[in-house]
Amino acid sequence: MSKKTIFFDDYCGYQMSVIVEDGKITEFGFEEKDNTSIVGNIYKGRVESVLPGMNAAFINCGLERNCYLSTDDIFFDKNKYDGSGDIPPSLDIHEGDEIAVQVVKAPVGTKGARVSANLSFVGKHLIYMPSAPFVGVSRKIADDELRKNLIYSAERMKTKNEGIILRTASPYARRGYLEQELDYLRNLYNEVKTKQPECAVGDLLYSDLELPMRVMRDTLSYDIERIIVGSPQLEKVIRDIVNLYPAANRRPVLLHDSGRDMLAEYGLSEQIHALYSSRVNLDNGAYLVIEKTEALTSIDVNTGKFTGDDSLEQTVYYTNILAAREIARQVKLRNIGGIVVVDFIDMADPAHAKSLVTELKRALKNDPAKCCVAQMSEFGLVEFTRKRVGGNPLALMSKPCKHCKDGKVKTPRYALIGMRAKLLELCYEGNTLIRVDMNGELLEYLSGWREFTDDLKERLKGVNIYAVPRKSYSEDQITYRCNEKPDNAIKLV
Repeated sequence: MSKKTIFFDDYCGYQMSVIVEDGKITEFGFEEKDNTSIVGNIYKGRVESVLPGMNAAFINCGLERNCYLSTDDIFFDKNKYDGSGDIPPSLDIHEGDEIAVQVVKAPVGTKGARVSANLSFVGKHLIYMPSAPFVGVSRKIADDELRKNLIYSAERMKTKNEGIILRTASPYARRGYLEQELDYLRNLYNEVKTKQPECAVGDLLYSDLELPMRVMRDTLSYDIERIIVGSPQLEKVIRDIVNLYPAANRRPVLLHDSGRDMLAEYGLSEQIHALYSSRVNLDNGAYLVIEKTEALTSIDVNTGKFTGDDSLEQTVYYTNILAAREIARQVKLRNIGGIVVVDFIDMADPAHAKSLVTELKRALKNDPAKCCVAQMSEFGLVEFTRKRVGGNPLALMSKPCKHCKDGKVKTPRYALIGMRAKLLELCYEGNTLIRVDMNGELLEYLSGWREFTDDLKERLKGVNIYAVPRKSYSEDQITYRCNEKPDNAIKLV
């Protein structure tokens, strides 16, 4: 089994995660750090008033308005899960009590957030509820026999007062893995319980919205070899999360402190930059062309420079197999959802066509998103559907070109993050005076991005960086000159 390395970095208001296997990126996350959603957060609250007739209460959680707590706001969605167990019928709380509550609905207008005292912790395969003895299973799991077996397993894993809901992905996990995930979620709860007495009313006790927390939660497996992080602050965060893992799953957390950009040093930057290109090269010289439309995503397979050493049929079959594996990787990396139509290279042997579809299904099984693959049509097309999970990192990386409309250019922020990596590299090489020429609008954008300039000042002490606006430059074009101070330039650092 190949080993995975996970990279985390956190700078300029953005978080990035990269999972690498056999030198290739298999998962990529890139998002803004500040997430305004508070759903799922656990706060230490104080009961301000109790409404016995409504079996409800108002809780001060340190938010703009008091939160509303009701027994109607149970921690799970009945429309998604079936199950059985005892749910607390009433609230046993009094005015002035300090309790931990979890946000289940965001505030709307003049109404405060709705919260629940029944905490829940979401994993990749199950949801753990430490205080409600309920066992449920996702309604999307339709097989009755499978549902019974899952409920039986859940009953054996949990203690008397605990609850478990088995999510849609649970049938694909081994029993031992489910037990490890349950132990991890128990440790999360125990950490919240330990922190609560020491915290003040309104303090945030837990949130799984941060990218590192979500990635680490979903990669609780033996095939992780190491975790590399780009800052001391992030190193502490990741170490704390790793310590929640079962002992057998803990892996070393290494701080990258060479002074160079972490992703550039490990040769990952080019792979990330390639994600906003429609062309994807295969290892044998063939390539894919990925085109997104409003209705579907089309993927065309081309032999390119590859001619092979065997017969034409074997050459085409081998290329198609490589393409199927790369397609599974690309739809996951780019978070492509909806209908995907693949135009494989025509093959004469029906057995090869059947084997190709089987290989595509196998490759897509590693995708956490649900995929459904159809058989190859008489025209040599293979259709499959994929459910998009989470946000799309490419939306933050590229935008349509305003000149040609069909092409894409880097967004200002992604272009500047690339500039940051280049500046780190130039300074690592010993340059202390750097001139940067760029598009005037991009420079204006940079001047207003305080987090970016603060990051450069912190990392590049003793270095002078000047910027020169260029009207002739495209909106994401940047060039660099060392040991040359221009006249009338803007000093960045």
